[in-house]
Amino acid sequence: MTRLWHGAIAALAAFALVGQTILTIDRDRSLVNQFSYFTIESNILVMVAAALIAVRPDRGGETFGILRLGSLVAITITGIVYATILAGNGAFTGIEWWYDKIFHYVVPVLSVLGFVLFRPRTRLERSALWFLVWPLAWLAYTLIRAAVSDPSYAITSDRQAPVPYDFLDVERHGGFAVAVASLIVLALALALAWGYRRLSVSQR
Repeated sequence: MTRLWHGAIAALAAFALVGQTILTIDRDRSLVNQFSYFTIESNILVMVAAALIAVRPDRGGETFGILRLGSLVAITITGIVYATILAGNGAFTGIEWWYDKIFHYVVPVLSVLGFVLFRPRTRLERSALWFLVWPLAWLAYTLIRAAVSDPSYAITSDRQAPVPYDFLDVERHGGFAVAVASLIVLALALALAWGYRRLSVSQR
């Protein structure tokens, strides 16, 4: 079951990622923007981690621990932030509607359930917290790119912004508000990391 569950997660994430990339190219959108979304990067991490678990469920080691914890925390945040703040901002139709649901609901829920319900769990050591380098680097990249190259993301059906998520828009909300929002998400990430690490040592 562990192999099948995580194989299904990897397949669903790959399906949505490939499909969304084809749509992006077909509709002449920016591929750089697409792969700059935290959601997309989170789904890529989950896809890789899930595929590795499907091949070898008892996989461990420091490097994989970093990947496993990073993917779990990131995809959980993706699901929480989307469901509570961002849902309804985009007007998706057709197959893109399904990609959106896979990215923001299906993969997050299946990933959390897979870690909670199935054995063996990856034992997450303190070194797994090195995953925090990636989201911090992503945040720096996002804000610097917004200031330097002025990219254009569709925040809603009728509004554009230089960042992929409205709560990171310094021009609209100010630097202090963006810093507070970032700290809140960081606190959530640390709480989730603590919870997943504690759960990882329990095999009951």
